[in-house]
Amino acid sequence: MGTEPKEPSGSRDDLAAALEAQQFFLVYQPTIDLETNGFAGVEALIRWRHPSRGVLSPEDFIDELEESGDIVPVGRWALETACAHGAAWHDKGYRFNVSVNVSPRQFSFTGFHDDVANALSESRFDATLLVLEFAQGTLTADHDATRGRLARLRELGVRFAVDDFEPGESALDELEEFSIDIVKLDREFIATLATSSDAASLVHSLVQLSESRHLQVIAAGIEDSDQRARLQNERVQVGQGYLFSKPHEAEDIDRYLEDFAIFSGKPL
Repeated sequence: MGTEPKEPSGSRDDLAAALEAQQFFLVYQPTIDLETNGFAGVEALIRWRHPSRGVLSPEDFIDELEESGDIVPVGRWALETACAHGAAWHDKGYRFNVSVNVSPRQFSFTGFHDDVANALSESRFDATLLVLEFAQGTLTADHDATRGRLARLRELGVRFAVDDFEPGESALDELEEFSIDIVKLDREFIATLATSSDAASLVHSLVQLSESRHLQVIAAGIEDSDQRARLQNERVQVGQGYLFSKPHEAEDIDRYLEDFAIFSGKPL
């Protein structure tokens, strides 16, 4: 007896129409300073409110957007929306980083620099607080082209992060020429800290190397207090994960910020 084929998350026609139909939306996951417990920023994450299948996560549709090229207008929308939300929070007196993920095809698009410049200009969001996050492979695929694109973006004042980073001196050496500001440890790597002495040793080495190169280290996917304690002991500066908060829509971040300030006693 054969198995039923897996139902697709949504057809290409559904995806093509989703942006115009305003079915995409952003949620934001906070990042926390592990030493001070202060609020460090948020990462913008896209979701698709599918008309028949409910809310879908990026793994259900990002690859198809990338393959079709629709990731360029969708990524542009996400960047503009995140900058607008960031500017609104800062108008309320909050000052923190807003990180936005950039796909390989979006980064290679010739108009990407203009997309970033326009999003900053239209929102009046402080460029120094916008962090563009790239997968490591996105940056290292073509070194010469990457250097040129990042140099132009750097002129806007934005900062750069490498997402899902796997520790290692050779990996840092490969990225050093790109003037990266932040390395973000992969959540699957963080999950091994309690059971792998090699993982703890790699984190220790990474933090030492990063400090000498003036890089910030963020640990993603922190799920429990033991992971937090291990990372804090190794002087990892910033953490993110369900231990602190799940992702929230923009209006819920407003309430989160108010509650955070009240219960943590930390300024934002």
